[in-house]
Amino acid sequence: MGKKIEWLAVLQGFSMLLVVIGHVSLTNGTVIDPSPFAAHIERIIYTFHMPLFIFISGWLFYYTCIGREKPYKNMLVSKVKRLVVPFWAFTLVTMALKMAFPQLMHRVVDREEIINTFLLFSSNPLGEMWFIVVLFELMLIYPVYRLITKNDLTATLGLGVAVALSFLVPERLTWFQFHQFSQMAPFFVAGILCCKYGWQRHLDTVWALATTLLWFVACNVLGMLPESMKIVTVSAGIAFSFSLCLSLARFRPQLFGSFRDYTFQIFLMGIFFQMVIRWIYVKFDNELLFWPLWLISVLIGVYAPTLIAIALDKYAPKYMKMCFGL
Repeated sequence: MGKKIEWLAVLQGFSMLLVVIGHVSLTNGTVIDPSPFAAHIERIIYTFHMPLFIFISGWLFYYTCIGREKPYKNMLVSKVKRLVVPFWAFTLVTMALKMAFPQLMHRVVDREEIINTFLLFSSNPLGEMWFIVVLFELMLIYPVYRLITKNDLTATLGLGVAVALSFLVPERLTWFQFHQFSQMAPFFVAGILCCKYGWQRHLDTVWALATTLLWFVACNVLGMLPESMKIVTVSAGIAFSFSLCLSLARFRPQLFGSFRDYTFQIFLMGIFFQMVIRWIYVKFDNELLFWPLWLISVLIGVYAPTLIAIALDKYAPKYMKMCFGL
């Protein structure tokens, strides 16, 4: 990417922190949740955090590929190395662990699970891997984005089609994550157009921060809109996140600097460490342990993968780095 864009780096760190906090889920439905507040925080995060990641990915896709007219083949090779190799590496390792320790797993490996994982891509032993499938599929239609970014008319039509698609694809269509693809497409396209037109500059003011905060509180915190208007709720979360991080970057450009360069590695590995903390909490089932373990889960989910990634980046051979998206 050349020179680091500080506000974007802050936004990436912020969005990854949201993902880690959203993955804490100490009770995991197995014991009574002693903290409605923690559950409320998790609910708020889940109203927008993955579309935010998709939006950022779309922004970066325009910045690194579309805007530079990168050849399709070069783009594809790059994304296979960056996304597909880690996807298969972590899928196979997790599948092996599930087969080796079925007594510790909520979902056992059977023929249906194998078909869904390796042929239909409708599920995965790591639930969050749907994101990589969808992101790679979105990037596969690179020529479409080249077309819709030609002018204002095609951009408007492209975004309109993406929004329509999100309402038309039925939820039951899980093969190749088509439903998730349709839900995320508007935000990926919007991220592309945001980069092309520089929409984020309109959010870099005190008034924009105040306005998006009120919008965010109304939609995401208070839940004032029905599920049918989810796209507005998600948009509120994305707009507020951009405005907040643009403001933060002016005063603290190095914010989240201790881990923001390894967000993908945190996404891949963090859940494993958080599962250990979750197991400890369920094992002891003591309410006094909830908040200390909640905090530990966040810290270990962020920094254990970061430390591993730093070590791998420095000492591991190239093929091993690729398995971790480095």
